[in-house]
Amino acid sequence: MAMRPREMRELFKKATGQGISIRYRLALYWGCLIMMFVTEWRMALAALSAALLLLSVTGVISRASRQFGEALELQQKNTTAILTAQIDMLTAKSVSFSEQISSELNGFLAKNGVCFEQLNDDPELIAELESALLPTLHLMLESNACSGAYLCLDATANTSLPDAAHSRMGLYLRYSSLRSATPKGNVVFFRGAVSAARKNGIPLHNRWNPELNTALIPGYEQVMASDGSRISEDCLWTERLPLPDTWEDVTLLCVPVFDEAGVVRGVCGVELSDLYFTLAHSAISSPYGSFVTVLSPLDGDMLLLDKAMLGNTEGTLLSASGVMNVRSGKHYDTFTCSSGVYLGKYQTVPGRLADGLPLTAVTLVPEGSFRAYERAARTGWVAGSFVFLAGMLALSFLLSHRFAKPITKSLAAVRDSAGTPEMQPTGISEIDELVTILQSRQPSSLPQDSLPPEVGELISTFAARAETLTGTERTLLRYYIDGYATRDIPDLMFISAGTVKAHNRNIYRKLDVTSYDELKAYINVFRRCGQIDRLLDSHTENR
Repeated sequence: MAMRPREMRELFKKATGQGISIRYRLALYWGCLIMMFVTEWRMALAALSAALLLLSVTGVISRASRQFGEALELQQKNTTAILTAQIDMLTAKSVSFSEQISSELNGFLAKNGVCFEQLNDDPELIAELESALLPTLHLMLESNACSGAYLCLDATANTSLPDAAHSRMGLYLRYSSLRSATPKGNVVFFRGAVSAARKNGIPLHNRWNPELNTALIPGYEQVMASDGSRISEDCLWTERLPLPDTWEDVTLLCVPVFDEAGVVRGVCGVELSDLYFTLAHSAISSPYGSFVTVLSPLDGDMLLLDKAMLGNTEGTLLSASGVMNVRSGKHYDTFTCSSGVYLGKYQTVPGRLADGLPLTAVTLVPEGSFRAYERAARTGWVAGSFVFLAGMLALSFLLSHRFAKPITKSLAAVRDSAGTPEMQPTGISEIDELVTILQSRQPSSLPQDSLPPEVGELISTFAARAETLTGTERTLLRYYIDGYATRDIPDLMFISAGTVKAHNRNIYRKLDVTSYDELKAYINVFRRCGQIDRLLDSHTENR
């Protein structure tokens, strides 16, 4: 009975001691790796997820939060510096304005030989005083970064009116139809005597009124109670409040005005309207969203938005209503209000409010905008990780190919040079050294009596069968021994493919093999055992 290929491979391995080649080992290794990756992709994704989690915990992926925090910190410093400079400048200019108004007031009273109390119930004298003070107020408005300027003196043209206790003489100029934060022109007369407006050629506001209502000015009574020791410490800012008879909201700076005896006779200062503040503090675009500026009172851990001034809120849903709760964080603080969640920072700035609450400069970004940026950054990390993994796999395949190719080429050179007295060096020192040792220690072929009994019997039996082949069949066998394939025979022997198949059937029957592969396996056993000459000799003897 003919041996099966598996049995022949076992005999071949026993006779030659040869294992699996490096090429096949590498192929097996990469095959297992690919199979594991394909069949266990969930494990691969889990490992990748764990790696990404580790990167996040160690702060690699949270780099977006750190970068945002650094950008926010820088923007907050700019916001704080701008608002601080604006508040300090307006305070200093208003104190100077108060001193100038006080001086002009005292000069007017002295010139007319009256005391301050005599202004009450004298509309003509009040109008004359206001006309004298109006140029100074107009200059104050045009020389400062504000939307309006005013002065209010503690006197009234008619003490008999029901609201006379809060109706006070004064002047109020402001800009109309603002289009930028550097307005020029379009000054209107909001409060004061009509004759003063006409004398100075200033048009009346469409909501003009002759006197100011001090009941609508938070902190007015506090400023009027100042002792005059240090004017700068007596200055108060109001919360955001509605401007009477208009659609606008404003915040006012209140500075005391003194007579020559040091008695507080009124207040003066500047106005910042919500429109002016919006134009002066535009939203700053960034990869994380729009940076919005807010000037707000702080009550504990709450920003009072309904009392705050908001810069341009383009790109957000922020509105000046309600309160905003603040929660501190590592890279940024979280601000929550009815219009949504915002991320940002805040810092106290100079300026006293009538209710004693501190003023804070705040920089905000919608949380949704930053989260979108953060998701994009994380997606980039994940995509980059997959690209890196694919690149490493491709590189590994390439390196293994480059590693195995010279080895298999060198082994082929060793095989092709088998039996020659000398062979050319392969270029791989380990293989060249191994060949040298084998050539020096082993004969070129194994003698018949040195083979294992079963292998020797196999070779003898097969060689005897080969002697029964006809001349044409022996020629075909010789071609197979030389390495030709079945498809090469028709051209070599000038016969048809059908004839080759017929000869092959006869050869397989006589040699007791079932296929071309089994025949090649026998030939390989003869060659590896150094007995190939027995087949060749048997052919020569029968020719």
